[in-house]
Amino acid sequence: MRTLSDLFRDFMQLGYVTDDIDTAAAFLESSLGTVECVKHFTSSLGGGPPPSGAGGPRAPFVVVDGATADEWVIDVALVNAGPTNLEIIRPVAGAVDLYRGAVRPGEPATLHHLGFRVDDFDEASAIVAASGRSWAQYGDSGAIRFGYLDMTAELGHFVEVMELDEEAARGFAHLEAASNAARH
Repeated sequence: MRTLSDLFRDFMQLGYVTDDIDTAAAFLESSLGTVECVKHFTSSLGGGPPPSGAGGPRAPFVVVDGATADEWVIDVALVNAGPTNLEIIRPVAGAVDLYRGAVRPGEPATLHHLGFRVDDFDEASAIVAASGRSWAQYGDSGAIRFGYLDMTAELGHFVEVMELDEEAARGFAHLEAASNAARH
């Protein structure tokens, strides 16, 4: 990877925000015809510090606008349409204004970000820094290292970059398989 455009090479996700996760999931399932969404309520990454050095133990954390978040809680619904993951996020509590600010109250969902997979999040972070930018939010769930690049002024949405571990990659593959099985 050498430029920001290299971060856009492996598209995998349309990310949406909502103020009602059940309504948004029902919209995808009934109006768009997806299989049933997999929901995760009160997903939390706040409270933990980022690792102090490379190779240290991984623990969940999130950094928002350069500060470690003490509280960061979202609800998430996931479903695939073939290889494309559709993610719905409902901001719940803490430092989740990155999502909250894009919610259109009463609407089932609003496009928030496009998600791309990378093999090396550290390399992606170096490219972001070399471009004179910084992550609006980044963190580690334990299975996914991720960062959001604020491209709302230029493109109208955030760009999420994700490095998946084997477990996370299997989870997304399972969602794709469920989507494909429903077509047969």
